Amino acid sequence: MQQHSINDITRTIRVHPCVAGHHLDYTLGEELPLFAPPKDERLTYGFGYNSGRRRKAMGMPFFKTGKGTPYKTWHNMMRRAYAPKKRPAYEDCSVCRKWWDYQEFAAWYSVQPYAFEDDAELDKDILDQLNTVYSPEHCSVVPKLINQIFRNTRSRRGRLPIGVSVAPSGVGFVSSLSMLGKRVELGKFSDISDAFKAYQSAHSDYCIELAEKYEGQIDERVIQRLRTCSRHIRD
Repeated sequence: MQQHSINDITRTIRVHPCVAGHHLDYTLGEELPLFAPPKDERLTYGFGYNSGRRRKAMGMPFFKTGKGTPYKTWHNMMRRAYAPKKRPAYEDCSVCRKWWDYQEFAAWYSVQPYAFEDDAELDKDILDQLNTVYSPEHCSVVPKLINQIFRNTRSRRGRLPIGVSVAPSGVGFVSSLSMLGKRVELGKFSDISDAFKAYQSAHSDYCIELAEKYEGQIDERVIQRLRTCSRHIRD
């Protein structure tokens, strides 16, 4: 019988490739930034950084951080996700690793439709109401009017259906909808289901109106979402 020593045993060593300081693990399925976080700088809310100086030193294009740049939008995003005291609506939110680097976020933001309009807002869950991660796949840049109609107001209205409130007299229900920045009362109802149906119909019509208004100006995925949006009584 042939004898084998321990030195004859072949071992397979898996080595993850390394790019710009990152050890890449392809099982994660997540795209990583070109530059790793700096080791000698304080990170924004514990995660964010700006690789601009390193890009400049290497002769690469980079984005500035002053007025009229995506920096404020990026900083606000990082604050929502990682600030020590977060609003309840952002409790489970996070930012994809690629966007921890301001330069990577700015490169995406700068080519988005509607990005530099005065009323532009970054949204993460219009396309997917259950999404909690800021990423290129799920985010869009939209007018404030559109962002408002998709906001979750459950914490303010309690157990009542969206768009429904108790009448000031305490008897019956009032249906209302915020349209073009103003609250529009749709009617008073004795039945809570009828009040919600009035809101649901008006909301659907308003979404289609906004889709037509902003067609060609914003992300086409948002336009399609507006055209097919329908509120549920449990929303």
